[in-house]
Amino acid sequence: MSSETVRPAATNSKTDSSGDSPAASGQAATSQAGRRSAHAIVAACSLVSVLPLFAFWRQFSQLFYFHDDFMLLHELAGTTLFRWIVHPFVGESIIPLFKFLWIAAVRSSGGSYMALIVLQWLTHFLICLAFGWLLIRLRVPGAAAGFAVLTFGLPSSNIETLAWSMQWTGQLDILFFLLAWHALLTILGRRAVVGWYFWYVFCLFAGALCSSRGIVCGMMLGLFIVLTGDARHRIWLCLISLVPTALLVLATWLFVPPFEQTQVGYFTYSLNYLLLNPLFSLFPFGLTPIGMDAADPSLVVLFGATKLFVVGWAFYKSDRRLYPLFATLIAFDLATAAALGYARTWTGLSTTVSSRYQYISLLVFGPMAGIMVARWRREWTMIAFVVWACFLAYRWQPALHDWVAWRGAGIRRALAENPPGAPFDPSNLSTAEGRQLVEQFHLH
Repeated sequence: MSSETVRPAATNSKTDSSGDSPAASGQAATSQAGRRSAHAIVAACSLVSVLPLFAFWRQFSQLFYFHDDFMLLHELAGTTLFRWIVHPFVGESIIPLFKFLWIAAVRSSGGSYMALIVLQWLTHFLICLAFGWLLIRLRVPGAAAGFAVLTFGLPSSNIETLAWSMQWTGQLDILFFLLAWHALLTILGRRAVVGWYFWYVFCLFAGALCSSRGIVCGMMLGLFIVLTGDARHRIWLCLISLVPTALLVLATWLFVPPFEQTQVGYFTYSLNYLLLNPLFSLFPFGLTPIGMDAADPSLVVLFGATKLFVVGWAFYKSDRRLYPLFATLIAFDLATAAALGYARTWTGLSTTVSSRYQYISLLVFGPMAGIMVARWRREWTMIAFVVWACFLAYRWQPALHDWVAWRGAGIRRALAENPPGAPFDPSNLSTAEGRQLVEQFHLH
């Protein structure tokens, strides 16, 4: 399964002095050159994906703690560190590992919010590299892998994930998911030592303990094992993959109260998420940082049909060896939609296109979009990369302008000027409580 697995070359009577046939040696050299080229493309696209941080450094440096950030600190201020870590956040999510890492980052940075933003972008860069390398190991063409990384890493529609420290939860989940997938490929590709199995299980648990959406990751990799045809021989590995999901679903059922359904309905919310994302948010239908009103049904059909066309085209043009990858990604999209439909329906239909929900959708869509340009002529592929990069990035500046006004200057001004008993942001904490947290944790 892994591209690192080397198969013995067929024997041939015409061999060179080293004992290898000229054809085999040439194929091996071509394969190595191709992998080097693919890795270079992925590395370049990963670097391009973090350029917005440097291009808009001044704007990012004006952001400040917001909403759930203050709620996390408020809960910690009223209890011990251990009880705070294990207690469900605002009664909704069991994310102890994220809490531990987040408060460690806050304290080690001296309360600097810019340090947390840089940490998120560093995590984003590592995810882009891990994602691209995974696609190469799964034999995705180099151009398609690079295009997928660019599609996932550069869009301004990821702004909430990359400009709000609370969304580090989703990033850590994806990072551990990709690391677990890499470990799985190593296990499937050759006889792996026991340490790889421990690392695989650790990554699955770690992702799920950082984000509630990480609960489904083990199921997805179990499905991948089945789709690769190894399930009969790897039954224990399939079961191991499901253990984190089973245990964390049980913990959620026991300690997190059920979510309240609204008039929107679980299925409607999930369907809108699936059909609109990620394409809807890439177009300039609005630049408000909160999101959109419920999309017109014609737009749901348009973007949904476009997404389905890209998925169908990827299956049609790809080698069958890529089917397990694509099917696993689609299942991941479906599972995420179901989870959001259950947990977030109460927030309203307009939130289905929220920036915080683009990360997984772009990760799923990227490889299949990459297949569409992978077999073009080199000149056309290069033009496609440049045009696509400009399209993905052109809204960073206006989006950040609104974001800074809302989650930077606005919060700082409210903390400085509001009466002590008045709210200063959507957390419902009073300005006096906010000022106390700023002083206690040295927030700046």
